Amino acid sequence: MMSEIRKADSFHFRVNPFEDDFTGRLSWSVLGKHVLACAENHAAARGFDRLTLNGRRFLWVLSRMAFEMQEWPHRGEEYVITTWVRSYYRYFTDRCFDICRSDGKLLGRVFTIWAMIDEESRKPQVLEGLFGHTFDPYIDAERPCISQPFSRIRMREEAAPCCRRTTYFSDIDENNHVNSIRYIEFLLDTFPKPLLESRDVSRLEIAYHSESYCGDCLSFYAQGDAGDGPVQMQVRKNAGADPAQGETVCHALISFAPPRQAEVLHPKE
Repeated sequence: MMSEIRKADSFHFRVNPFEDDFTGRLSWSVLGKHVLACAENHAAARGFDRLTLNGRRFLWVLSRMAFEMQEWPHRGEEYVITTWVRSYYRYFTDRCFDICRSDGKLLGRVFTIWAMIDEESRKPQVLEGLFGHTFDPYIDAERPCISQPFSRIRMREEAAPCCRRTTYFSDIDENNHVNSIRYIEFLLDTFPKPLLESRDVSRLEIAYHSESYCGDCLSFYAQGDAGDGPVQMQVRKNAGADPAQGETVCHALISFAPPRQAEVLHPKE
């Protein structure tokens, strides 16, 4: 009798010193990198990781990502990320994640869409048959995930960006473009520290449109008030003085939870 195919994998982590942010909670940077690592490890265990065919190299790239967080683990606390593939279609796969405490309490969920691209042409590839075997046995469409993963983001033309920054070598990953999670850090850096001290990000959506590289100048545009509802954001590269110029790199939507009660931001170890 054949054993049942395991569709989801769980990975265990602890919030180590210097993996938290200034509030004492797990940082977005570390959480995002762990989410991406779990995706790659889950895919590799099933033979769907990076691929080389006839001298051509193919890479998974992130197309969209949505976080919904109810709570955050603090320094010293353990947490578990569970990931599985919800569905796949011609060019894309839908991958979900649960983030839980070690006792099983749900902290948040993540929904992502991925494409596999040709490293040289940067064009997405038809997934069916690319690996020589199908995704079908590993699909889990029944496990709960974010029900409405993405919103429609419509930005008005803004007269000027809220900030600009140049990308450097520390922003670049092994695929030679700015790492997907760095954009989340860039976007959150545009908000004032008192806001991030008093309110958690409850939902963050980001849609990637093009890549940026070392030395590009990124311009950040924001629309909305964090106190009244979601803030819509856009990132363009090398836009110059005219906001209509430059290529759109990504769109994002960031929602904040109500102000939290005062607490000790840096608990004793």
